[in-house]
Amino acid sequence: MKIQRYCLVVLLTAMLCLTGCSMLPTGDITRGVYYKSNDLSGYTRNEVYSLLQQESTKDITVTIKFNDTKMTTVKASDLGIILDVDATAQSIYNYGYEDSLLTLIAHRTYAFTNGVTIDPIYKLDEVKGRTYLTELAKQVDEPIHDAYLTIENGVVKMIPSQQGKRIDIDATLEFLKNEIQKNNFTSLSIVYTSNQMVKVTNEDVKPLTMILGSYTTYYDESNTTRTHNIEIASQKINGTLIKPGQVFSFNDVVGERTAEAGFDDAPVMIDGKLVPGIGGGICQVSSTLFNTALLSGMDIVERTPHFEPVSYIPDGRDATVAWGYLDFQFKNPYNHSIYVISIMENNELTIYIVGVPQDAPRSVSITVGDSTEIPNKTITRIDSSINKDTTQEGHYGAKMNTYRHIIFNDGTSYTDTYESIYDPVDTIIIRKSAELPKKPSTDVKLTKQQ
Repeated sequence: MKIQRYCLVVLLTAMLCLTGCSMLPTGDITRGVYYKSNDLSGYTRNEVYSLLQQESTKDITVTIKFNDTKMTTVKASDLGIILDVDATAQSIYNYGYEDSLLTLIAHRTYAFTNGVTIDPIYKLDEVKGRTYLTELAKQVDEPIHDAYLTIENGVVKMIPSQQGKRIDIDATLEFLKNEIQKNNFTSLSIVYTSNQMVKVTNEDVKPLTMILGSYTTYYDESNTTRTHNIEIASQKINGTLIKPGQVFSFNDVVGERTAEAGFDDAPVMIDGKLVPGIGGGICQVSSTLFNTALLSGMDIVERTPHFEPVSYIPDGRDATVAWGYLDFQFKNPYNHSIYVISIMENNELTIYIVGVPQDAPRSVSITVGDSTEIPNKTITRIDSSINKDTTQEGHYGAKMNTYRHIIFNDGTSYTDTYESIYDPVDTIIIRKSAELPKKPSTDVKLTKQQ
């Protein structure tokens, strides 16, 4: 150890003698250190810092490449790239002032004899960079959409898919950060996402040219909140491709009916009564789809009638849904895919199921019968706090069967049955005293709810 220290002292003394003390650490910038074309030899730290602050105001042009032929230019500062004055200054200060004496001597010797250029260090303001790329994406992103089907004058028409292009902002920022670390950012290649891929291809829907079944219900456009909810659910199911043997779940496709999902307050049926709630009107879509599924030969997997009849569809033809516990599901029984189209116009909701011509049923008949009334009760309650007697009218319930007889294209046929039970609602008489009413309530009929 003593020998090593002795040698270092001798070496340093020799260097000082040869250079006339110009390599002796004085606190100023090491002789022979450059920043770009500026010789910083003998600069004080304050002078270096002032120089770098001036440099930080000078902008660099970055060329953004979208592909081999399309490009644009932007100021580095607009992209969030800025000179890291502190880090660059520290890099200049440190050269020739290392803790290791050997490194210090080696660096000072090399700088004195050959000159050393310290590269600028840049950093990225990610918020600014993301903002710029987000705005850029609005201008250059090419929209992507699946192939889809529509109905024009009763004829199925295919709109081809479009692959499109979308900037992957996160990946582009990560690439830019790596290039900044290498001090190589004057040219930036945009990274495009590979996640936004077409899910329904032209080949998926091109063979689907036949309307297998359709059904129409009517709604009141002036009831804007209910119409809005019908529209959201209609849009959700529109364009659904169901492959052979696949089960369609209404709840899975439409999702939870929440305000965050865009649904409005509208009356919903709870325990046989219409009460304010989120998502009223959704059951009109599920009921319309139930009938379309019946007419197109679908296998009904799950269907539940309402507690009471509803006004927009005949008794026995409805299908209620409730997120979390009541779903409407059907299965595609064919060897080919089917496609759901849902259209709203002129106060009409029409849902189609489209497939290949050979899967179209020869005939489908739907009848509702075996209807029986379920009597309700009359319940009298005493409430001495009221000023006068009141009556909450109830109604009979009903039980019926819906029959579907279907003949397929190959001549096979079958009949299936769907039971509907609409609960009776008791008539509640609230009296001020126990005195019997003069005339009991009778002949209250089953009514339909909106």
